[in-house]
Amino acid sequence: MFIFVQILLIMPISKKTKAVLVLVLLFEMISGSIRSNPGDTTWVTIWNQRKLTYYGNYDTTASLPTGLRYRKIRMHYILGRYACPAGSQYCGSWDYTTQIYAKPPGTDTVEIARIITPYATDWLTTNRKHDYVVDVTDYSPVLDGNLGFMFRYEGYSFGFTITLKLELIEGVPPMDAQKVKNIYDGYYAFGKTADPIENHLSVQTMSYASPGSVAMIKNSISGHGSDDTQCSEFCSKYYQLKLNSSQIAQHQIWRNDCGSNDVYPQTGTWLYERANWCPGAVVWPIYHDITSLTTANNSFSVDIDMEPYTAPNQANAQGGYNFISQLVSYSAPNHSVDVSIEDIVSPTQNENFYRSNPACHNPVIRIKNVGTNSITTVVFSYGLKNQAPLTHTWTGSLAYLQQTDVVFPPSLSIYTNNVSSDFQIAITSVNGNGPDQNNFNDTYISKTSPPIVTYPKDFVIFFAANNATNTVTQNNETSYKLEDENGNIIMTRNNVPNLTSYSDTVHLQPGCYKLTATDSGCDGFSWWAYQYYTPNPGTGALRFNYTTFNTSFYTMNGDFGCSQVKYFRVANTTSTSVNESVIANNFVEVFPNPATDQAFMRFDLKSSQDINYKIIDLTGKIIFRKHLSNVLAVYETIDLHKIASGSYVVCVELKDGTSLNRKLIIQK
Repeated sequence: MFIFVQILLIMPISKKTKAVLVLVLLFEMISGSIRSNPGDTTWVTIWNQRKLTYYGNYDTTASLPTGLRYRKIRMHYILGRYACPAGSQYCGSWDYTTQIYAKPPGTDTVEIARIITPYATDWLTTNRKHDYVVDVTDYSPVLDGNLGFMFRYEGYSFGFTITLKLELIEGVPPMDAQKVKNIYDGYYAFGKTADPIENHLSVQTMSYASPGSVAMIKNSISGHGSDDTQCSEFCSKYYQLKLNSSQIAQHQIWRNDCGSNDVYPQTGTWLYERANWCPGAVVWPIYHDITSLTTANNSFSVDIDMEPYTAPNQANAQGGYNFISQLVSYSAPNHSVDVSIEDIVSPTQNENFYRSNPACHNPVIRIKNVGTNSITTVVFSYGLKNQAPLTHTWTGSLAYLQQTDVVFPPSLSIYTNNVSSDFQIAITSVNGNGPDQNNFNDTYISKTSPPIVTYPKDFVIFFAANNATNTVTQNNETSYKLEDENGNIIMTRNNVPNLTSYSDTVHLQPGCYKLTATDSGCDGFSWWAYQYYTPNPGTGALRFNYTTFNTSFYTMNGDFGCSQVKYFRVANTTSTSVNESVIANNFVEVFPNPATDQAFMRFDLKSSQDINYKIIDLTGKIIFRKHLSNVLAVYETIDLHKIASGSYVVCVELKDGTSLNRKLIIQK
């Protein structure tokens, strides 16, 4: 199309001929004959910062391109906060169920995604939002032309905003979705004798038509509400899937990784395990492949049975399951050899991989086999933009539609860059035979974070265990380990007795290091809800202290759920440790402490120099950074109006690579 337009501009043609050509061009555009190239992306906005001001359904319409083929369709669900009017009774912004439905004319209204909102009562003060990304390529037959959309909000308090965008990426998918049909769609009470859930999960007769050759049953199920035994939200139950009266699968409706959520930190009871959902997380669907058990144009029966259960107190049987079950039919697979780069886990600024970033060594890439042949080797080219690319070969065994995370070797050039950069990766060879059959999913780019904090080479790891007992080992739930960039363990403490403390001195070489704290109870070592525990396990601690005096320069936030990772570097300089000599010759003071709307830094340095300083919260997130030129003996004013109350570290980086860290408490 672009070449055709250029010809119109440069050819010496008459006005009449030009008019005819323009009409032809307009006709082609209107008729849809002119298409973008494979890999091109169209964005369609469904809602833009729509305030959620009532519970129930929010309806709208949208116009999507017609007749296009998409390699992938990704839904961006961007959740934000707004300030409720003064005196609003319900503005809690807690964990509520939201469902997004597509409403194509003349066929089933179908749920395309389900997301649980987080405990976000602190989002206004911290200026947070989150972009959830969900693959909705299954619904490509539906997401076409003019259709309705419905956003269902089942919360009773408000304060959220929703922006919903579709990212439509043209190209060839692993297999083309043909049709989506509902099997079950509703919220059904669980454990009620007067209204058993099986009354709603009755036998359904289903079929799919040619050219469908692959068929999946796709279940999105989440348990909500509680009775006297905390069912359904906090009890683990299974369902059995039957095809033509024969059981083909059994699946537990439970999620045990809420304490590892990347939407972190949260307020509230975010880390409790729940019935297939977590606060602030996508409810991921469960797939059952029924291709070998069915054939196109022939009917079959589908039946789902829940684990038998009767609520002990029928008057208080308040639990139930939000049940969406769909039959999705597809064409035959389009490629035999095709590897797709699905995501860059690290390095990236993508908030959906918050716990894995910022890192300072091994890149991590998520790949998926979308060709029918098993994948045994993949060769990658990778590195920062405008740098010489590196090469890595992955070996293993990856079956059709399976995915895996590939951990790359340590890379100093990637993680010592001084500014945010573009990290690029490409697949160059698959199974030793050169490129695969589809090069439109073989490349990916992410934005890296600026370099992470640099610490001294000699310091003390102070670790104090609380009174939470691991019921298996009978020791404390919390442990930690410090690893270098090659995975060698430098220091570790595990299976320690309750209420004990340790001061472990480490002497590190220049390089990248990873501190991992793990809690087997998935409730960290310090959590607000401990006050309701019997007995109260109290508060543990994990921090880095200077070797020559009992002052901390890093303190881990104990409300981390299952685990927390802290990356840091030790610089290759002549003086990488912060010792008494450095303190004496380079004076930095932060006051007042606590501060409210502003703080001051006093510098009295050994020599005039350019410095950088940054304010870091207790999770290691950089809140603010600034460069100062020709600093010797001056005062610096820090504006704190946009920084929330809490404890922070002010990290001052001197010209020689030394980091001077000062604690700053903000109280408003």
